[in-house]
Amino acid sequence: MMSPRKLGAEGTRPSASTGPRSAAGKARSSMNALKSGIYSTSLTIPGEDPAKLTTLTEEYFERYRPALPEQRDLVDILVRSTWTLRRLAAVEAQVWNYRLDDPDPGAPLGRAFNGCQRSLERLQRIVNANQRNFRHALRELERLQALDAAPEPPPKPGPTLVPDPQPVEPKPVTPSKEFVSSISVPPPPAAPKTAAKAPQKPLPFHQPGSHCDFIPVDPTLFQRCPVCFPEDCHPAARE
Repeated sequence: MMSPRKLGAEGTRPSASTGPRSAAGKARSSMNALKSGIYSTSLTIPGEDPAKLTTLTEEYFERYRPALPEQRDLVDILVRSTWTLRRLAAVEAQVWNYRLDDPDPGAPLGRAFNGCQRSLERLQRIVNANQRNFRHALRELERLQALDAAPEPPPKPGPTLVPDPQPVEPKPVTPSKEFVSSISVPPPPAAPKTAAKAPQKPLPFHQPGSHCDFIPVDPTLFQRCPVCFPEDCHPAARE
């Protein structure tokens, strides 16, 4: 039975590894599948060289260095699609050779193509599908790696706290100890007061000599008769 001391020490250890964190560690971990040789045993068929598949896999992993599981899966698709395209190229050559075993001396390629046309059409459809898978995986891999390599935006600075200014204590007023001369400078003479305006004589309401009988309802609305003095009839025209 484990002692309480050892049990406590075991309890402080993490339950599982979190994997490499640095870029170099992620690059090394991405090559783990190559060391196990899973590609050379799972993708080759009789007549194919496993060493060539291993070289192809190493080239792709060295080229893209996938650091995340989804990136490694996309590199796997690139390797598998490329290896399948190479195999289909060999299949196409063998189809031609199969039909050329008993060729027509006058048109050997035409006779062979006429006999393997349907096989070549099926083969081309498979090639096209593999090429589409390759292009899609390559675009997605480059997109993920661009996101992984993009630097994180710097954190936004928080609000700057400005300390409140300390109140300035008023200095005590003390009598000046400097010498004050007994001869004081006379103050400047005061400005002469302007004479008060003489009261103006009220202006006549009607034009002298006219027989206008206009009488306003409110005398404050007009300074002079608007009929006799149309331009000088409102109170604002007094000045």
